[in-house]
This record gives sequence, C-alpha cells and structure tokens, in this order.
Amino acid sequence: MPYTLKTDPQTGRYEVRLESENFIVRTATLEDVSERWAGWLNDPVAAMMLNAKPRTFTLDELRDYVRSFDQINRILAVLIDRKSGTLIGISILEFLPGRRKVRPSMLIGEPEFRNMGLLHEMERLSYQIYFDGFKIDAIVSNVLAHNEIAIAFNESRGWKLTQRLVGAKKSARTGEPLDVLIYEFTRDMWQAGESAGQQA
Repeated sequence: MPYTLKTDPQTGRYEVRLESENFIVRTATLEDVSERWAGWLNDPVAAMMLNAKPRTFTLDELRDYVRSFDQINRILAVLIDRKSGTLIGISILEFLPGRRKVRPSMLIGEPEFRNMGLLHEMERLSYQIYFDGFKIDAIVSNVLAHNEIAIAFNESRGWKLTQRLVGAKKSARTGEPLDVLIYEFTRDMWQAGESAGQQA
C-alpha cells in the first residue's frame, strides 16, 4: 500500500507514512529538528505565504513546536526528498470539530524544491489517506487571498469556494487586512474523480 496509517493503542497517536516516486511524508519526531528547519521562516517567500514575520527559531523553540502537536487532533509530518534524504518541508493536518473534516497545510522550506511537483505527486495519496484512512467527509483549505499558487491549485482541482472572509487576517509584515478564502473538497467530489479516472 502506498500509505500506512497506524494508531498507538495506548496513546491514540497516529503514525503516518506516504511514499511516492520522489518523496516521503511521515510523522515528525524530535530527531527531525535541525538548524536548516529552524531557519526556514527567514525566507521572505515562506514568511509571506504563512503570514509570519521572518525569523529564525532556536532549536529549543522548534522542539517545543514539535511537541505541541498531539498527533491525534493535530498531526505534524515532515516531507523528505527520497533521493537525497533531505528534509524539505512540513505538513500539518488539523481535524475540525466533529472529526468529519480536516484542514491540511504545507510548507516547503527548501526553496529549490518548491516547483518540483510535490503537491501533484502526493495529491492522490493524500486523498486516499484522508478519505479511506481517516474516513473524513471533506477537506477544508484556508487560503490567504494573496497566495496565488494555492488558489490556482485548488481551483484547477475543482475545489469549491465556500466563503470569502473579508479582512479576516492582518498582514504580519504591514498590518493591512487580508481576505481569507475557504475551499472545500468533499468525499463525493473525490469519488466522482476516481470513477472518471477509471473510465478514461
């Protein structure tokens, strides 16, 4: 199977692993903490996409960040380049109240990997683990209105724009109000796409 999803019987914590041709996504551990990861937010592009002020974390701050995820309701995973073994980014999965919807987010921290097709390569596997593994009904994506890459990806995949929250966030850099776009991709939409692919 291209993904594994295990639950610790004592703690209920999830252990996640997805493998594609070029990338691996797996549950983060404290051993993943590194100086390179700690410096990702110093990249102005990454900081803008996350609406954060550029900064470098200390290793202790980053370890506390990893510990803050219970791996039950909020899951932190790392993205790894298979060829080099390099940790290139992180992925966060948050279960919304009722646990029928999830809200994923991703940061590719290493700039040279941002246009390497990771999203496209992991897309089908991600849908499989969300809908078949976690048994959720819909995926929710909150996108800042200036994040043209994420908007283009969602709309090219047929995600439904359900809300536009005007001025819901403030820019960490300038303080100006930012709109937030909320998209949804449902189990029915996924199943329709799977059926169409099988018939093609």
